[in-house]
Amino acid sequence: MKYLKRFFVLQFLLLFIIPVAFADISITLPEKTVYNLGDKISPIVSIKEEQDYDGFFNMNIICKNYNLQYYTIPLSLEAGFRTQLTVPDLSLSKSMIGECRLRSSFEVSDGENIAAAESGKFLVTDNINLIIDENLEAKPGENIIILGEARKAGNETLKKGEVEISFRNKEYNINITSGRFEHAIKLDEGAETGFIPMLIVVRDKYDNYGDKILNVNIKPVPTRITNIFENDILMPGDNLKVKIILYDHKSNVMDGNINVKVFDPNEKVIAEKQVESSNHFEFRTEKNQIPGNYFLLSVFEDIKKQDSFIMGVLRKIVMKQEDSFVHIENVGNVEYDDETTIILESDEDTYLINKKIDLEPGEKITIDLSKEVPQGTYDIILPEDAVEDSVQSEGTDEGVLSEDSTEVTGPVNVIQDVQIDDNRNVIKKTADGMSSITGAVVGAAGYVASKPLLATTILVLIILGTITRYSWGFIKSKVRGKKDETEHLFEDFKFDEDSKP
Repeated sequence: MKYLKRFFVLQFLLLFIIPVAFADISITLPEKTVYNLGDKISPIVSIKEEQDYDGFFNMNIICKNYNLQYYTIPLSLEAGFRTQLTVPDLSLSKSMIGECRLRSSFEVSDGENIAAAESGKFLVTDNINLIIDENLEAKPGENIIILGEARKAGNETLKKGEVEISFRNKEYNINITSGRFEHAIKLDEGAETGFIPMLIVVRDKYDNYGDKILNVNIKPVPTRITNIFENDILMPGDNLKVKIILYDHKSNVMDGNINVKVFDPNEKVIAEKQVESSNHFEFRTEKNQIPGNYFLLSVFEDIKKQDSFIMGVLRKIVMKQEDSFVHIENVGNVEYDDETTIILESDEDTYLINKKIDLEPGEKITIDLSKEVPQGTYDIILPEDAVEDSVQSEGTDEGVLSEDSTEVTGPVNVIQDVQIDDNRNVIKKTADGMSSITGAVVGAAGYVASKPLLATTILVLIILGTITRYSWGFIKSKVRGKKDETEHLFEDFKFDEDSKP
């Protein structure tokens, strides 16, 4: 019984093994693994058997949820010869979407399956790939150019199809020609700006489908620039601060890199800078900036805005004491032509040093006090408006710190206890010494010394007067002495009348 069962099993297996072992069916597909709906698949099929057969040849397509025997023909096979079969192209449909394969079989008339074979797997899809330049941008009033290409999943060109473009609640339909499409959309002059979505859909008659969403950049159109001055009347050394704003066609503030230039009254560029819209342009003027009307020009593309501001007149000198020297600088922006007075006070005298100052902007001079006053210790008093109050004590309106101390020693224009040597020339010293004799010194000899021209004139007159006074008697005596000596010159001479010829 045990051996009988083994016999029947062996006979059963031989029914399946023998045809496969001796039959040879070959299925060759194109070198392609992905197909779109509507594509045709064309297998190359051949069959060879070891003996003669009469039967039927079948072709099936087997997909995930689909199985169809789409071709059957009667076939007579001659033993040992390979028969090439002409299998019609199979058009792929929507029900076949997914992974599929082809299966061929040969059956004899009584339904016995003599041979079978399957192809490799391939993919059926309805996907269309869109190749479009995604950097779409335009300005109101301009055209948006949509240029694209449609390709099947296997990268073949989609020869025919329809494109539907949805943009800003409008639909545009165009046809695909040889896989390409192009369309222009005109923007309104008052179109809103920003990134606006655009949907592009491609379909063909086989229900292949592709879509893409693009963000179209509608760029604003610059129309005007405003220059907002914090102060349009400046003094030398002030900081010019201007807010630069660029506006679009909808009067909205827009981004942009604006070129800003500043011109002086002679139309020379004195400052230039790139400023982002809504930011500030800043420029610190020079201390000797010439007065007059200045111009600020802002430029973005072909948009320009020019405004003017005024640089005021500053007529100012500053003084700085250093030992016996007083340094004077014209820190204004115009010529300084005027007198100034420096006062020197000691325990005994007060000296007024009057000087004619004629300086161009930025020029400096130095006064040597040792050549103006006698040697001594003085308090130097400079004009208040010529002293920069750069160092003051906390909580006070006046007061300056000395270099060697942190205590307040007095008003900022007063420098105390300055030792000054006497380096005056002989004329000034003589004028000072002679003042006690002539009594011509007004308000002490210091006043005379403070007026160089007057001192010189007085000194010359005093010297001439002194010389005349002391030399007059001497001259007179000399003249008289000469007369007495000649009186007795011919005293012993007698005239003899008889001696006449």
